[in-house]
Amino acid sequence: MNDRPSQLAFDLPIRPGMGREDFFVTEANRAALEMVEAWPAGGERSPLLVLTGPPGSGKSHLAAIWRERAPALLAGPRDVVAENLPALLSTGRLVVEDMPGDALDETAMFHLVNMAKEGGAAVLLTSREFPSRWNIALPDLRSRLKAAQVAELGQPDDALLRAVLVKLFTDRQLKVGEGVVSYMLSRMERSLAAARELVEEIDRRALEEKANVTRPFVARLMRERDAEAEASLRSA
Repeated sequence: MNDRPSQLAFDLPIRPGMGREDFFVTEANRAALEMVEAWPAGGERSPLLVLTGPPGSGKSHLAAIWRERAPALLAGPRDVVAENLPALLSTGRLVVEDMPGDALDETAMFHLVNMAKEGGAAVLLTSREFPSRWNIALPDLRSRLKAAQVAELGQPDDALLRAVLVKLFTDRQLKVGEGVVSYMLSRMERSLAAARELVEEIDRRALEEKANVTRPFVARLMRERDAEAEASLRSA
C-alpha cells in the first residue's frame, strides 16, 4: 500500500496547438487537408465546402487552419438567423461548426448560401455526417447542400495517433518511452479527443502520485478507467 501523500495537481490550461504546423498529415487526413487548403480556388459551382468526419478526427483543427488563412469568422448553427446574415458574411469567409445542430433555421441557412454565392463569399461547414444525411425539410436548402463540395476525414490511423500522443506528452514536458505509446495505441479509443483526455489524466495522476510515466503506471491507470466505465454502465 502506498502511504505517500498525494501532491496537489493544479489545473493549469495547456492549449493545444491549432496551427498548420501542429497538424500531422497521414493518409487519414491528407485529401481533406488538400481540399481545405485549396478552398476556394475559384470557379466553384457552390460557395459551400462541407468538412465531415467522426468525433475527434480533426475537423475543428482543419477549420481553424482555414480560418487563420482566410481569415474567416466562426459561428454555430444557432447563429445562422436572418438578422445575423450580413455580419456573418462581412469578411467574405465563414466557418459554421457542428452542422446541422438541433435547431437550424433552414430558411436563414438557405439565404446565407444564396448571399454567399451572390457576394463571392466562401462558407466552410463542419459535421459528423455527410449533408445528404442531415434532416433537412426545406427542398431548396437540400438542393444547395447537394451541390456543395465535401472533404472527408477518416478515423485517425496509428501514424496520426502516435504523432499526436508524442506531441501531447512533449507539450506537457513528460518523458515517455516508445513502449508506453505503443501500449496506449493498442488499447485506447481511436480519436484525437480521446488521446488528449488520456494524456491529460496521465499527467494529472503522475503529478499526484509523484510517479514516472512508465508502461506499468499507464497500464494500471487505463485498467482503472476501464473498470470505472464498466461500473458506470452497469449502474446506469
